[in-house]
Amino acid sequence: MRKTLLALVCFFTSLLVAGQAPVKQVALTNFDLQSSAVIKENGAVLSSPNYVSNNYWFPVKVPSTVLTGLVANKVYADPYNGMNNMLIPDASDSFNKAYNLEKYSFLPGEPNPWKKPYWYRTVFEVPSSDKGKLFQLIFKGINYRAMFG
Repeated sequence: MRKTLLALVCFFTSLLVAGQAPVKQVALTNFDLQSSAVIKENGAVLSSPNYVSNNYWFPVKVPSTVLTGLVANKVYADPYNGMNNMLIPDASDSFNKAYNLEKYSFLPGEPNPWKKPYWYRTVFEVPSSDKGKLFQLIFKGINYRAMFG
């Protein structure tokens, strides 16, 4: 089997291996998540089968928004519990400044953790019998926008 690495700025919930009938569908659910403020490499580097990161990546299950993944990893407390939502920076810089939320950014030197995109990354196996076949990525719920590395 040949290892293939896929780096994405967004998530996807399934992968279709197209070509010969029948079509196989493989659900990918285990991903790693990290901000591009931390990960400086571009998508081509992240997609390399030999890529090894010097930074920590948060394990997440997709579908998952960035905030849901960070809450699951205890970076931020559950925003639906009490006033925990006031311990999470907003996407608006002016709102963060007005309510002093910048201090809660988990990213060093970044007062707004939502300014830069996040990477979702996973590794999956492609059987040698599928070599040369067409692969389609099926996205069933991009929350905001997606860019591919």
